[in-house]
Amino acid sequence: MGNISSGPEKKSLKVRFYFMSLWLLFVLIFLLTVDVPVSFSSDAKFIGFAELFRRNVLSMISLGCAIISLILAKSFQYRWAGVKNPPYKIKSIKNENYEYLTFLTTYIIPLICIDLTKVRYVLVLTVLLLIIGFIFVRMELYYGNPTLALMGYRLYRAEIEGINPPDGIILITKDRLSVNASIKWIEIDEFVWIAKEINK
Repeated sequence: MGNISSGPEKKSLKVRFYFMSLWLLFVLIFLLTVDVPVSFSSDAKFIGFAELFRRNVLSMISLGCAIISLILAKSFQYRWAGVKNPPYKIKSIKNENYEYLTFLTTYIIPLICIDLTKVRYVLVLTVLLLIIGFIFVRMELYYGNPTLALMGYRLYRAEIEGINPPDGIILITKDRLSVNASIKWIEIDEFVWIAKEINK
């Protein structure tokens, strides 16, 4: 896989990144809203699948979204075979992993405090997620993704030999990168790359 050159493809990938970042929120909503009555009395009866589903519409939707988000995260592990982009050397590098924690504490944790037992607040949560998603994709903040952190990915901001962006290149990688490391890369956006260190 090479560069993602077309605008629609790039936007689609950014939306996927944002959806992936909500995985933990979906899991927490599921845990907060799942309602399976349990009784140990001798005359206890199964309430039926229809009633069980009625009680757990939101939790089932959240579970489905969490599964989709995880599948997207797994598919993010690109195959590097066939990538023909020229390798680059890192001139300077800075750890940006705090972006994961910023996203978690600023957006995910506050959102689970919404009262999800009321339809009005569920609609408010949905609107908020759409607005936040639009802002994140528009402002190029989609890479601050805690789901990637849970999968072992790291964030770096690096200066690359031969490339002169104003604020450096954001690198998403599973490797511990350092100065003078050579990397192969896949472009997500002009200044955001998936990177992999070239073994010497």
